[in-house]
Amino acid sequence: MKKQIILLIFCVTLVGFIPTQAKERTGWGWGGVPAINYNADEGFGYGVLLNVFNYSTGGYSPYYFKINPIIFATTGGKQDHTLFFDSPYMLGHGLRINARIRIQKEKFYPYYGLGNDSEYHASYVETDNDENSLDTLHGKYYYRMKTNQYKFFTNLQKAFMYGKDGKPLISGLVGLGVVSVSNEELNNDGIPTLLETDKNSSVLSLKEARGGLNNFIKVGVIYDTRDNEPAPNSGVWTEALVEWYTKLLGSDYSFARLTLTDRRYFPITKKLVYANRIVFENIFGDAPFNMLYPYGSSWAADEGVGGYRTLRGVFKNRYIGTTKLFMNMEFRYKFYEFSLFNQDFYLAGNLFCDAGRVWYNEPVNSLKNLHIGKGAGLHIAWNENFIVYADMGHSTESGRQLYIDIGYLF
Repeated sequence: MKKQIILLIFCVTLVGFIPTQAKERTGWGWGGVPAINYNADEGFGYGVLLNVFNYSTGGYSPYYFKINPIIFATTGGKQDHTLFFDSPYMLGHGLRINARIRIQKEKFYPYYGLGNDSEYHASYVETDNDENSLDTLHGKYYYRMKTNQYKFFTNLQKAFMYGKDGKPLISGLVGLGVVSVSNEELNNDGIPTLLETDKNSSVLSLKEARGGLNNFIKVGVIYDTRDNEPAPNSGVWTEALVEWYTKLLGSDYSFARLTLTDRRYFPITKKLVYANRIVFENIFGDAPFNMLYPYGSSWAADEGVGGYRTLRGVFKNRYIGTTKLFMNMEFRYKFYEFSLFNQDFYLAGNLFCDAGRVWYNEPVNSLKNLHIGKGAGLHIAWNENFIVYADMGHSTESGRQLYIDIGYLF
């Protein structure tokens, strides 16, 4: 815990010493912080998070275009490098294009089994002071595997209706993506991992256990009334998205993913906002297990149910299934605003509770057995577009989990 607190202070303090864009919001601007974190699964994380903005001649909100490179690695064997581009105006008024390239290599990627009731036993993976396993029947890598994933996504949005502020109110979306996955079993002192056990018992096929190519096209509709995209104080953002993975595009698997997302923001006072997100997803067809982790999104392909993007305080990718449902409830309070070197800053605290579950090839007939994570965090916003946060989540199974990243969760 002491290491986590030191890292949090170090990361947040550095924000005030990096030059950024001019106050009038024209031309180029940038901001960045070290990507620093620590958790029990991945070890010490290090890298760089940058946001490069172009505001052109001014009058473009939130920006004319943005480039967001992230270089990140951990001492626990993870590399996660991303290049993201987004422009609401480059192709003309009412057309928004974004694209993401991601290289993800993890030596100890989680696999806890399929379904909402998959079991986790901490005693299976306990080690001594020399990192030797204390359980000779399971081994310290029992819930781990190695994966290399290469991803490309691009989306084009077209506005069909505008609000009174001139911003797109209803937009259509088309896009395509390529996800290449290669999985390997870990050397677990000669003891089969859970992935090997499920493969050998036909819970997973040999083909999907190895990985494969997943190519898709997608279409969607977006409704957006948010007042401020990076940190909304009021409004709604609702999306219906369909992804079609097909062998016609070279995919090794054929299936479809339907994702419904609803975000709402309610101003309680001038400085206090209640934010709420609900995500429901169902997968139809022959999807491999590694494509059950992420949920569909026009903005990013995030991890699955569990972790800093879904259930904070729950182990990353803890639950995977063909149907997902999760909800994030959060109070955000802006408690301190100030200016420094002609730049605008504010500090905000948040309290949150996340809940969700999955179903694996079964009807959705009960909301029992929800998994819950809760906690609090701190955000520092720099000219509103660049936001660094640190959330501390907690669940019964995992204990405390610290997350440091950029932007609000939603």
